[in-house]
Amino acid sequence: MSTEFLDLPQLVSAAGTVRLPGSKSISNRVLLLAAMAEGETEVRDLLASDDTERMLEALKALGVGVLDLGAQSWSIKGCGGLFPVKQAELFLGNAGTAFRPLTAALALAGGDYVLKGVARMHERPIRDLVDGLRQLGADVTYLGNEGFPPCN
Repeated sequence: MSTEFLDLPQLVSAAGTVRLPGSKSISNRVLLLAAMAEGETEVRDLLASDDTERMLEALKALGVGVLDLGAQSWSIKGCGGLFPVKQAELFLGNAGTAFRPLTAALALAGGDYVLKGVARMHERPIRDLVDGLRQLGADVTYLGNEGFPPCN
């Protein structure tokens, strides 16, 4: 017997514990997801790196509740997808794992945000991401060379 489709009901909430490998990419995605979720998320064993430090700084600047619990554990008070701060200039150093996901999240967040980094970050292409965001209706402007950060 074959099933043409399976209709699943909308998930209202989720709870549990997930242990992930140490990775700055995964760490920054988890931080951003926790920030955009509703309620509080405890993130344990966060990889200590420059990229994760830049993400934590950016989330604080956006008004997300970020509390250092010690031992590489953090409490993130999510904003339910709506960042409290609607205008900010974020310096993300050379943290590509923070720059790209934040570009996507902020492009559709309904605010005015400038994302900058070190000179090397401004040499790293971002055109494909920006082109995709523009197709979704985002208004992203390059502040330097076309196809590269910084962006607004």
